[in-house]
Amino acid sequence: MSRKSRKTGRRFGCSVSPKRYPKIPLWCKNCIAETGVQSFHGTWHFLYTQPNQEVSFNLGVSLNIDLVRKQIPVTSRRAYFDNAGTGPPSIPVLNAINEFMADWREYGENWEEWLPLIIESRRQFGRMIGGVPLDEIASVPNVTSALISLASSINYKPRGNIVISELNFPTNIYLWHLQKKHGRAKDVRLLHRDNNGTIPLEQWEKAIDDDTSIVSVDYVSWTNGCREKIREITKIAHEHGAFVIADSFHALGVFPIDARQDGVDALVCGMYKWMQGPHGAAYVYTKRDRMKELDPNYIGWHGVQDSVARRLTSQQDLFGKPFNIEETIPAPDATMFEGGSWGVISIVGAKAALEFALKHDQTERSHRVLKVTAHLIEGLKKKGRKILTPLQSDRRSGIVVFEDPDPGATYEKLKKLNITVASRVKALRASPHYYNTEEEIDKLLAAL
Repeated sequence: MSRKSRKTGRRFGCSVSPKRYPKIPLWCKNCIAETGVQSFHGTWHFLYTQPNQEVSFNLGVSLNIDLVRKQIPVTSRRAYFDNAGTGPPSIPVLNAINEFMADWREYGENWEEWLPLIIESRRQFGRMIGGVPLDEIASVPNVTSALISLASSINYKPRGNIVISELNFPTNIYLWHLQKKHGRAKDVRLLHRDNNGTIPLEQWEKAIDDDTSIVSVDYVSWTNGCREKIREITKIAHEHGAFVIADSFHALGVFPIDARQDGVDALVCGMYKWMQGPHGAAYVYTKRDRMKELDPNYIGWHGVQDSVARRLTSQQDLFGKPFNIEETIPAPDATMFEGGSWGVISIVGAKAALEFALKHDQTERSHRVLKVTAHLIEGLKKKGRKILTPLQSDRRSGIVVFEDPDPGATYEKLKKLNITVASRVKALRASPHYYNTEEEIDKLLAAL
């Protein structure tokens, strides 16, 4: 146990009372972290601090939906189907943020302890996308800043083109049009969906050629839930020497992702949707063998070779020597994309969200998502609703979009019934997660 933890006993917000819970060992979250099983403490703490509760706790990976729902407070108040907008936080995430607030209140600046949390959050994100090494991960404030950093670092082919999809989130479209405007690309090829709501591989094959500099694609479309064939698109792009950027915001946390197996050169993702973390935290993965091709146009004091984080990991005094301001040497790894100081409160919440997600098998979570969305799709069909989401099994995700004559009014009606969806253009978007139940889906269907 750390000296501060021994002294206060509550520095990380642990509320265990030996008088109220005499059978519980006296350990707080910091103690658990230092013994190496931090990822299990959130569940342990929640379960064993409930008075007179008999619990069988399995440290395995099987999902216990009743237990999971108890750790997501919103489930006790509403049927929540807007994970594609903002995912509701779990108790471990809320605890982590509250503990940081208490630490900040008590000690003020505490970078010696905050920096390791930031580094560890990168490591956990690497685990989440297939176990990629720490040096290929950077922490950034949002997906937009990650995409901008990549766009300003890539070497564009002379008179080259950029291939994107209309199913991408708008940022992953607007950004590339500007590259054409500023002369970095001769052409931006925006692919359009077919009548099934998908962009067939044939369109990608036709659009990508030897002059393609960049292919930027979303794993899953925010607008209709279409899941792209990332590995196939990447293969096509690499055959022509293009750099592939993939936005996994609507995929990570829904189904397993292995960035290296998918072959993408860079992957970006935020934490506040399906990962159920806070706003203000995102990550960018960059494949090591493509980093040498990147040359940042913009950089901050955390993105250089001699950064405070790098000094910490090499056990140097953070401010024991002056920074070299005579030249700019970017970091030799993905942290070249880390600019100004991090929003530590968001990083702490993101780290807890990653640990919460990693406690369970990602394939099992994916099966749960597909099960509840299939139940919704069948119910919508029975009601005669037109479904705008592609229904092919290999195109499905956690998003189901269906037509509605007055989405604004329907949204307000459902809100009064404690049912949360998203209103879209002449449609409603429901995005159930693995913690949702078929009974909640039935409640939504009955209210439509």
